[in-house]
Amino acid sequence: MCDAGVSMRDIETIETELMEISAIPDDVVKLERIIAWCATHPDEVPFALHQLLGRRDKQSQETAEPERR
Repeated sequence: MCDAGVSMRDIETIETELMEISAIPDDVVKLERIIAWCATHPDEVPFALHQLLGRRDKQSQETAEPERR
């Protein structure tokens, strides 16, 4: 449930932070950063999941559908 008094930060800031975390090569460090990010910004977790799932869906559609000419 969303709290009407809580506002999300700038979308570009959130996306930048998520991209930085996704670029971490060590899976353990990446997981720790994800957990810390979620704990720090719990109101932004639904947005982050939506972004992640949207990106994943777009990538699977691109690989599943051959390029038409």
